[in-house]
Amino acid sequence: MCRHLISSQLLNNGIQFCYGGCKDRGVEMEAQRELLIEEKWVPFCCEVIDSILCYGFVVVHIGEFPSVLKLGTYWIKVIVEPHGYEWKVYKRASVDEEMENVYVFPIYDPMTDGTINSPVYKVIPRLLFLKRMRESAVNMEQNRAFPTVYSEIKEGQNQSEKEGVDYDFYANAGVAETDMNLRYNRNKNAVGILNQQKDLYDKFLGKKHAAIAHKSLSNVVPLPLGHIMKAPPMNTGRNDLVALHKIIEEEVCATIGVPRSMIISDSGGGFQSGGNNEESIHESFMHTLMFWKKKLGNILSDVYNIIYIEELKKKVNFNQESDAFEAKKKHSVTVFFPVTPFVSNDTLRTLYEQGVISWDKYATYALMNVSLPIEDKEKGPPEIDELLFEKPKEETVDAPKKKSTEQQPAKKKQKVNK
Repeated sequence: MCRHLISSQLLNNGIQFCYGGCKDRGVEMEAQRELLIEEKWVPFCCEVIDSILCYGFVVVHIGEFPSVLKLGTYWIKVIVEPHGYEWKVYKRASVDEEMENVYVFPIYDPMTDGTINSPVYKVIPRLLFLKRMRESAVNMEQNRAFPTVYSEIKEGQNQSEKEGVDYDFYANAGVAETDMNLRYNRNKNAVGILNQQKDLYDKFLGKKHAAIAHKSLSNVVPLPLGHIMKAPPMNTGRNDLVALHKIIEEEVCATIGVPRSMIISDSGGGFQSGGNNEESIHESFMHTLMFWKKKLGNILSDVYNIIYIEELKKKVNFNQESDAFEAKKKHSVTVFFPVTPFVSNDTLRTLYEQGVISWDKYATYALMNVSLPIEDKEKGPPEIDELLFEKPKEETVDAPKKKSTEQQPAKKKQKVNK
């Protein structure tokens, strides 16, 4: 959810290319390149965000279009230099053969022991803990649904009585014999009476009731003589499982840089959660977007300049350029994301009325806020009206007030004279 929110906000208005400082120097592209950017570059941005969130760096293969190498198709050697780190990418089945046209763009440097450093890596222990808690909760519910019941033999507490019974039993064992024939006849008669009783119930209640009764009796398990059913103590589970979910969700969202209230609302509406209002939430998320906007812009700018370096060279007159760095700054392509501003239309209107932004910027941002196409923008502002955008001047405001204050008493006097 956090990754989807970041990528959707960054790529909501597409990708734009320009030369140098991006002041009315947009890059003109043919239809084929525009289609390539829409089909390849936009998904490439999402893969870059995923790789940086998971590993802290991204490995890019540059060909006709950029692509992120899949995990397992390469292995990386990080060499510690006095000024930083040197990244080398090797083929999967090779020891010393480096991959061609492959570049590494590190955002989070690895730790001193070689462990990767990324936002997702930091929250993995908390997510594993939450996973184990969920599994334990499921196991406890299964044990409550199918409990294990034990039987216990309860012996007599009077030891002298037990010894007397044992003595009588062993003393009279040869005398007290039971006639098996008589016992069989007595049990046979009792079974016959039982069958007659069952037939009477079947005739009165029907066969369906008999089937239900038989099914219920099949669930009855007789205990041996002297055994008592004993249920073990059952676990009730954690009472703070929901609060634990919320705390871990807040930690994950805070690590990635997305406010939790923008994804999950506990109050059922609005962005207010824990005393934070909508403006503070937008401000914190805006800093996250600015971070990704800058990092992705730098990566895509380098990739674009590497792919189309020969085309850019043809547009540079090296005889007129004396400084190589100034020439690079002037003729290199910069990639940026036109992010929708997190301000309301009322704030935009105030800025326009005060002359801070132009009509074109005001109309563009207002259409972005309401998710309308930019093509619906009017070329110029509407006619001057006191109820619209341009306020009257101070002189025109003060003059009518003086006239009205002078004329009002005169009108009252005329009414009195009449």
